[in-house]
Amino acid sequence: MNFKRFLPAILANLSAALSEILLMASSAWLIASAALHPPISSLSVGITLVRTAGISRAVLRYADRFISHKIIFNLLDDLRQKIFLNAAKIFPLKSGRSHEGEILHTMTVTADLLKDFLPRVVLPISTAALVTILLTYFLFEPLKFFALMLPIIFFANVLFAALIKIGTADDSDYRGKILDFSDGRDELKIFGTMPAIKMLNQSAKEFGAENFKLTARQINLDTTFKILNIAIFFFMLLKLAPVVDTIGLTVWTLIFLATLEIFFQIPVAVRTWKKIRNVKIYDDKKIQAAQILPTNHAVEIKNLNFGYADEKIFDDFSLTIERGEKIAIVGESGAGKTTLLYLMMKLFPPDNGSISIGGKITASTFTNYIFSTSIRENFKMLRENISDEEIFSALKLCELENFDIDTPIGEDGENLSGGERNRLQVALALAQDAEILILDEPTAGLDKNLADKLIANLIEATKNRTLIIITHDSNYFSEMGRIELVH
Repeated sequence: MNFKRFLPAILANLSAALSEILLMASSAWLIASAALHPPISSLSVGITLVRTAGISRAVLRYADRFISHKIIFNLLDDLRQKIFLNAAKIFPLKSGRSHEGEILHTMTVTADLLKDFLPRVVLPISTAALVTILLTYFLFEPLKFFALMLPIIFFANVLFAALIKIGTADDSDYRGKILDFSDGRDELKIFGTMPAIKMLNQSAKEFGAENFKLTARQINLDTTFKILNIAIFFFMLLKLAPVVDTIGLTVWTLIFLATLEIFFQIPVAVRTWKKIRNVKIYDDKKIQAAQILPTNHAVEIKNLNFGYADEKIFDDFSLTIERGEKIAIVGESGAGKTTLLYLMMKLFPPDNGSISIGGKITASTFTNYIFSTSIRENFKMLRENISDEEIFSALKLCELENFDIDTPIGEDGENLSGGERNRLQVALALAQDAEILILDEPTAGLDKNLADKLIANLIEATKNRTLIIITHDSNYFSEMGRIELVH
């Protein structure tokens, strides 16, 4: 982080703190002096100082909050942009959507935590340090070396918070059960949710009890150290009593009270810093963005290794597809056909090996999401300047030219049949200006006649493009130039 950006906020916060100390000191002097019943004229300077300090405190507090919040929100905007750009590079995860949600949750919580760095770490510690230096200077003449107790208290607060480890409650079991509950919600609805709810409730109670215990311990330690701080400040007042008059002692008493409030923020600031220092947005070793290399071929895969958890999908797999080639990639369910598509589309990074793509690539999968707006808007979301002529041309190739393109088609295309939905995905991919077109199970849900017609249309429409069709059934692809088996 660039600490120069924090400097205006530090100065504003220090000024506000000093104005508060000045207000309390001038108020103490005025009250103590007035108790001696002097002439009113002798109190005019004190009255003016109290009013000035009061107005200054209000103005400087407002300036402190304005400057700090402006810096915080600018930093937060930069941080969130960086976080979500990183997320866009690594999503989707091969471990599934629930873990994507877990990472997004962690990243948003991390953003909220990091935005507290300025107001909850930098400002309290810097202000406490500067106030300590200033007061030590003014106390050194009356207290001599006892004035050094003030910086000793400051460093003791910092070390206390830094060295004592309370820890946080382990929520991994509770979070794991929530993720399982989410992933298995359909099964739980079918078979009954009560056993799962009981397990979740038990895990929540255990987590809550542990969290309460640790929080109570933290409160007790903070209270103990606050009492020690008060005792040391009281000792310094006792040392001041013989060397200052009654008015001076009253003034220093209120100054010490204001300083104690500043010191009480130090342990919280240090603990916040420890949290921020140890936070991780994601595990770089476990999650990384996929890299696609250039090539003179359409697709060039070399020595590919990839798997999910302990399941190996590809082991030293290689494949080269030339520009303009028409190829069917055929394999049984679970052989890794769709996974190969995800790898070529840079959705998953390979464990080992390389994937090179020679040109712009687009794809349709059986599970692609369809937006709930009209067919026209679905095309325009993927290609902003597409013309109606191009939309109808793509729809005609997929036998969908009779559809009203301005009628909403429902969430994820729920108003379409399975075959219509799949053909719309193919049409959306066809309409993209890409040299390489990958279609995953384009004939799913179609009878043989319609499937044969669709394949013939696709081959005709992609004369100058590379066409890769992924399927479990090679019967429909006799006209393809090449069939590659995946097993």
